[in-house]
Amino acid sequence: MSTILTDEQREMVLANVPLVEHIVNRVAINLPASHSRDDLVQTGILGLISATVRFDPEMGTAFSTFAGRRIEGAIIDMLRQADWAPRSVRAMERQLNKAEEKHGRFQAETMAALSREMSCDTKQLDQLRRDIAKARLDSLDRPTGAEDGPVPVSATVMDNGPGAEELVDHHELIGYLRDGIALLPERQRMVVIGYYFEGRTVTELGDLLGVTQSRASQIKDEAIKLLREGLKELYTEPTTLDTPPTNLSDRQRSFVESVAGTRPWRDRLTVGKGVSVSG
Repeated sequence: MSTILTDEQREMVLANVPLVEHIVNRVAINLPASHSRDDLVQTGILGLISATVRFDPEMGTAFSTFAGRRIEGAIIDMLRQADWAPRSVRAMERQLNKAEEKHGRFQAETMAALSREMSCDTKQLDQLRRDIAKARLDSLDRPTGAEDGPVPVSATVMDNGPGAEELVDHHELIGYLRDGIALLPERQRMVVIGYYFEGRTVTELGDLLGVTQSRASQIKDEAIKLLREGLKELYTEPTTLDTPPTNLSDRQRSFVESVAGTRPWRDRLTVGKGVSVSG
């Protein structure tokens, strides 16, 4: 909002900041803690500025009355835009709050009364409470009780997912594996892809290659050994070409060097890109 105020209008805005704070305090009583009071005040100030610009003393309305409507309207509009819950859920929430004030909340003897007042059964009442809970926001910075004193909510939330370092390591390993499979000799690559990615049996793969089941199984084992030893060497220091891996056959060493030099390290971390395992 870009508005140039006159000196008189600027003084009106400054003089009515307490009106904004009064309206914010009144509106915030019914809001969850997730709503920032600073955001409400800022929105109210914008409403006050708009009211100052549009106010006409000849309308016969007091400025405080005119500005109050503008301020509250701006705040309500902001809250509606930030709220993703359907209006029907909000309406039912207000109805449920009134019923709970009258009959109580979770006491067993009041559940029937609440159900009657809300015109629903107990299962529908539980579902309504779940819908309302989903629509509520909470601030991770809000202090909550703890044995050692108040702590932010964020400190009580457990994240059981993998960390950034673990994800990078996983993506790097997958990248090496994809490149390694693509660099296998053709018959080994066909067996690995057919067995592990396409769900074919060793017998089916033997028929496809024109070899016995035993030979197909041997080809699979040779491929897995080459992949395992090659990937193991890549994660063993040193892995640079200046100091080549030890305890490897020429074939394994060539495989390791080919996988390591297939593409840049950053590209390898991007899942889904790079050399296709299907060749």
